[in-house]
Amino acid sequence: MSVTQNFGRQTFAASAIPGISARPADVRHRPFYRTAPVRVCLMVDSLGPDAGTEKLVASLATGFDPEIIEAHVCCFETSTRLASLGASVRTAVFPLQRVNSLAGLGQLRRFRAYLKRNNIDAVHSFMTKSYIFSVLAAQRTGCRIISSRLSCGYWHTKKLIWMFRVLNRYATHILTNSTAAKNLTASVEKAPLDKITVVYPGVDLRRFSFSAGNAAACSALGIPKEAPVVGIVANFRPVKDLHLFLKAAAVISKAAPSAVFLLVGQGELRSELQRLAAELGIAERVYFSLPDGAVPDYLARMSVGCLSSQSEGLPNAILEYMAAGLPVVATDVGGVAELVRDGLTGFLVRDRTPEAFARPVIQLLENENLRARMGELALERARARFDSGAAVKRLQQFYIDAVRDFRTAPELPCPDALSL
Repeated sequence: MSVTQNFGRQTFAASAIPGISARPADVRHRPFYRTAPVRVCLMVDSLGPDAGTEKLVASLATGFDPEIIEAHVCCFETSTRLASLGASVRTAVFPLQRVNSLAGLGQLRRFRAYLKRNNIDAVHSFMTKSYIFSVLAAQRTGCRIISSRLSCGYWHTKKLIWMFRVLNRYATHILTNSTAAKNLTASVEKAPLDKITVVYPGVDLRRFSFSAGNAAACSALGIPKEAPVVGIVANFRPVKDLHLFLKAAAVISKAAPSAVFLLVGQGELRSELQRLAAELGIAERVYFSLPDGAVPDYLARMSVGCLSSQSEGLPNAILEYMAAGLPVVATDVGGVAELVRDGLTGFLVRDRTPEAFARPVIQLLENENLRARMGELALERARARFDSGAAVKRLQQFYIDAVRDFRTAPELPCPDALSL
């Protein structure tokens, strides 16, 4: 890889930096006494949208060891992604618009029969409608009822909070992807702490490796080969606050005239963001990814990975930055601080102003050694704590323990218990 592509990245020994362990997490698995796989139904509204939860469910279903977990994926609508899960994953569609309807009642009966017919041990829901549906259908079937919280509730309303509090009485386990989400679920939804378990997700280290991406993808957008790229991977939605990113870009561009800014994602705010870039006078330095562009290709040309969100659970984008060996600059929301070691693998921004966000980015652009060191430490942290293979094994063990002990939430040797 050329110097212009890696922008002076160097290799540093992670074990020499306080607070960072170069050794993989010691994940011990309890013995498994069943001869048949645990049958788990992953319930999600749809796998159609190209968003984080949908990608997560698909990757889990195909990543489980079929000798340990018999994976079922059920949705309310069909999609190409659902159909492509492969022979090792069983799928079913229960067409549904509203649970509270005659049609919804019929689908509830169908799903309940599906759970019984396939001897499902645990039904795991990932979205609000699928949670309601699962709780109503799984009563008195013997299924463990598991629900995930993958965000810190920026979309919560009083009605939803009340609904969650009722549903949580019937759930046997609640999974969160960060300690921040666990604490929020306990305080807002009034769920008992012993019912909530943190299971950290992982990232495919090979797919998002810096060397795995094709940097030519950025050249196809017109990005100059010598320009340092400040990037952000996020869907163009209000919660991601890409307006803050662009306003910070305007500040950065004055201190780093050669830098360009890349937004990787899609969404309804694209034209609005393009107009804002023009108003800020930086339109010629702001680039947007192609609809069919691959994230690893764009990461291969980034010098700094950013996240400007107003709310997060445990953002996949930061895991991908870490796997690509990028230093991270992110707003300190949700579980971000559980990923980014402030001052070691990146910087946490606590003041939501363009100037505050721009300051650490400028520091990284002006200091190649700092940028390289932080990127290397971020990669070492991803290897040690957030490898996707280890994450799947942790979730497999969670299901095994949940099925074995109906009464209590299992304790996992996952990164929640490890030094961050």
